Amino acid sequence: EEQAEQEKVNSLGTLKIKSEDLSETNDNILKNEEQIMPQNLLPEEQFQLAFDLLRSQKFEQAISALKAFIQDHSSNVLSGSAHYWLGEIYLLKKEYREAALVFAEGYQKYPKSIKAADNLYKLSESLLKIEKENEACDTLNQFILKYPDHQLIKKTESKINEIQCN
Repeated sequence: EEQAEQEKVNSLGTLKIKSEDLSETNDNILKNEEQIMPQNLLPEEQFQLAFDLLRSQKFEQAISALKAFIQDHSSNVLSGSAHYWLGEIYLLKKEYREAALVFAEGYQKYPKSIKAADNLYKLSESLLKIEKENEACDTLNQFILKYPDHQLIKKTESKINEIQCN
């Protein structure tokens, strides 16, 4: 199951953003929000709907749905995962500062989440994209201390060597 989850993560890197996915204005998204996120859903159903929008490459709708989930269910166990997937969308859209903020919040607010380590690793990637090398190194070193047995440990060590962290 963990490998299947990792394959989903890896497959995100190959998604192409189509211009029609980005062409919806915020007004249209707000107008369609009832369609995107029907009322009276269980938290798990709301998260699944948001995730399905992401997998369908409806990125703007997925952003709205994930933000709504985080706002409505901040104490839910899936909120850390919602931050992770929201951050992934921002990475795909090359909105690196926004991605860094989302990954950092996801890691800080949900340190016990199934996606906590992934949030921390992706935070380092986002920081590198916005030329915050020292902060990225600190984040990668924190990853090694907190998650020495995680599946991303070799990738983390490699990244530390690549960017020559102290």
